[in-house]
This record gives sequence, C-alpha cells and structure tokens, in this order.
Amino acid sequence: MSATTAKQAFRWNELPAIDLLGGTMRRTGFRSDGCILTFNWIQPTMPRWEPHHHPFDQVVLTVKGRQMLEVEGEAMECTAGTITRVPANAKHTGWPVGTEPILNIDVFAPPREDYLFLVEYQIEFPQPKGPVHKYHQTPTAQPFTGKVKTDTKDVLFAWNKLPSIDLAEGTMRRSGFRGDDCLVTFNRISPRMTRAEPHSHPFDQIVMVASGRMMLEIDGEAMECGPETIVRVPANAPHTGWGLGDEPILNIDVFAPARQDYLDLVKYQKEYAN
Repeated sequence: MSATTAKQAFRWNELPAIDLLGGTMRRTGFRSDGCILTFNWIQPTMPRWEPHHHPFDQVVLTVKGRQMLEVEGEAMECTAGTITRVPANAKHTGWPVGTEPILNIDVFAPPREDYLFLVEYQIEFPQPKGPVHKYHQTPTAQPFTGKVKTDTKDVLFAWNKLPSIDLAEGTMRRSGFRGDDCLVTFNRISPRMTRAEPHSHPFDQIVMVASGRMMLEIDGEAMECGPETIVRVPANAPHTGWGLGDEPILNIDVFAPARQDYLDLVKYQKEYAN
C-alpha cells in the first residue's frame, strides 16, 4: 500500500472489517479529513439492541434491505434508497425487517474518535493517542415498546425523489442531503456525459459509485470506478469524471464540513432552512 490511500479506488466489501453484535453485523470504515463513513452489513437475525446516543449527529443511508430506525422511542421503516438523520444526543437504535441482509452507510462528521481504529489502514491519518470515549451500542437485546412513526415526510427521504437540479447539459442530475457538519450529494449521471475540465477546491471529497461505471481523474491520472467503490480526492487536487459503458451511474459524494456552495440543494430540510 502506498503512503496514502487518497487517489485509490477501494471496493466497499474489501475494506478491513470487524464482526459485531454476536456476528450479526460486519462493519468497516473509510474517512476523509472531516468525516468518517461506516459500512454496516447487517444480518436479518440481528435483534433490537438497547438504544445509545452521542453528542454529534449521524446521517444514515440505507443501501440494501429494510431496517427499522428508532429515534427517541419512535421507529420508522427505512427501505433501500432512503436517507435520514439522527440528531445529536438523540437516543437511537435499529434492527432489520424481513429476510434480506441490510447494508447501511453512516456518516459521522467530524470523524468520531472511537471508530478511527476501523481506518487504521488509511495511514495518512494518525490514530488518536490516549483513552477514547466510546458510544457503542450496548449488546443487550430488548423488545421494541415504542411507537411506529407513520408520517415520515420531513425526516426520511428517498434518494430519487429529493429536489434536484440538472447540470452538464442535462447529462447529470444532482440532489443533496446534509447533517450538521457534512453534505451528501447524489449525482445521477448519464453514460453520455463527457469529460469536463478538471476543477479543485480547498477541502477533500469522498466519491462513491453506487451503481454503473465511471472514470475518475485526479491530478491527471484516471481510474475506473465500478459499482460499490470509494475514493478520496485530496484537498486542492484537480479532478473530474465521466461516464463509462451504457448504464446510468449513481455517484454519491460526501463533503465535510457541509459545502457552502451546495447549500441551495438542501433548502427543503426544515432544520437548516436558515
């Protein structure tokens, strides 16, 4: 491995992982300067664990399967292709629905210190020194006794129904969702999209390809990114991308802190209306 994991493409399911909660969850991580992402593969046998909380918010993307997410005693069903946010200090937990395994991606910004051991392989980021406060779920299974939330229109959103804008002469459609200190964009790219001139910005960027195939060019070097790959674009590095093949591409980018010039994308989020 080189001296940095930036500008390298990794497959989500090939990142170093650990087993948790009696083997019913497998977790891995990937970080940027400003956030850490965890990928959580959850077995349908995982029970509901005791709720926990932490003094920072959490963005939750459900990629595959169906899960219940409980926040402050109210639970809602999150299906594949949805995104929501757990507010800071809110007690929360989750559990599977049905028989299909779940993949969910959580975004924590700034990077939560108790998860930094997951990204030890990213050697450009030093590990914390000294004791680290942990916010892990307590492995005590408990039945759900709260209320199921039926009106989720202001808290749970389908990726493909978020307010969006057209870009690149109609070959890209972009939408966004934010947390307190991060902003996630969903870029639906036509395979007809051609290479644009590279650009740069003074913050780094996590690039995920959820489906389809694209070329990502960083500092003049291009790499192919297939489904379920992840790359970190360093701050100030000129970069651009374009489509490959015949299938539409879904590219998910994560910026932390929340990218100011993209805030118009998330005006629909009432908690950030101002």
